[in-house]
Amino acid sequence: MAGSVTGEFGCSSYPGYGPGQGCEHCHNGIDIVSPAGCGAPIKAAGPGRVGHVGWNWADGADPAWVVVIIHSEGLQTWYAHMKAYSYPGGIKVGSAVKTGQLIGYEGNTGNSTGCHLHWMVEYNGSFRNPRLFV
Repeated sequence: MAGSVTGEFGCSSYPGYGPGQGCEHCHNGIDIVSPAGCGAPIKAAGPGRVGHVGWNWADGADPAWVVVIIHSEGLQTWYAHMKAYSYPGGIKVGSAVKTGQLIGYEGNTGNSTGCHLHWMVEYNGSFRNPRLFV
């Protein structure tokens, strides 16, 4: 999704983030806000298969809507805070997706302060700075 990065990956003072990267509170992705506003299209960063579509099981009582794409055995991209129940083009678990394919829309679901995309990259079981993959 085209937009401005409003939240960087890494250590944070925000108590809502869990531990990681040697920090007590770690922002495990980057936040991107579209100039088009809420509802902007979100596209797959690379080819793969959809591993999850739905409420993020790790968020507890206030889950975000998330799509997870499995690109290879050790590489996944996560797209969070999307509009719920957005299934463009038959996006469902097991669907093959291509680079740039529409997978959903920017939203404000879960623990969020406004419409944005929280984009995460999981590599070999750990979240990594997404900027290293673009």
